[in-house]
Amino acid sequence: MNTRTRGSKIESADSRRRCRFGGFTRVLAASTLALVVLGAGAQTALAYGTALPCASRAESAVFSAWGDKATYFRVSNGGFENGSTDWSLSGGAKVVSGNETYKVGGAADSHSLSIPFNGVAESRTFCVSRGEDTIRLFTTNSRVTGSVLHVDAIVTSADNGNVATSAFDVNGNPASSGWAPTIQLKIPNMLGGSGTEQLTLRFSTRGTSATWNIDDVFVDPFKSW
Repeated sequence: MNTRTRGSKIESADSRRRCRFGGFTRVLAASTLALVVLGAGAQTALAYGTALPCASRAESAVFSAWGDKATYFRVSNGGFENGSTDWSLSGGAKVVSGNETYKVGGAADSHSLSIPFNGVAESRTFCVSRGEDTIRLFTTNSRVTGSVLHVDAIVTSADNGNVATSAFDVNGNPASSGWAPTIQLKIPNMLGGSGTEQLTLRFSTRGTSATWNIDDVFVDPFKSW
């Protein structure tokens, strides 16, 4: 792993991770991880709307078919069945007909989010606890080499307003034949304090011009099962 340090920003380039699924080996993510810790009030442009209140949420092992036994909850309108509710969309990003094919959110689900080249989708800020440290979702793309779905996870401390971010690149794969889950993408966790944080997720496209679809965005509380 190569690491470059630039001021308070630490960037690490991990080797490509491969996942065996359905008889095919797909490159689901070549993860370029960036961690930034900033002072109070930073990154406010990434805090869409007022934060959703903390509340209990239904959890289930939605990725068990891929060997992941952890329980997850779906973020607010993370299946895009309520249009763009709780999402800020720009650059041509829009909710479209056509669900991820496994329908882990329910048999009646019928929509996903389309993000064209240079499109951006940002979630409403929502409450997580320390230890809710993983996001996972389903993606498909137009099978163009060099296309990238870029994911930013922005966490704000409820105690002091400090911000930490992590970033991931999910690489397009011309051998892909449809929807597949991403690997686990780790959310930065603050230490100490009350134990709650605010999380915003931001999805954008980079590299070669291509359209990506995402669906069923989940968070793992990372607890024993």
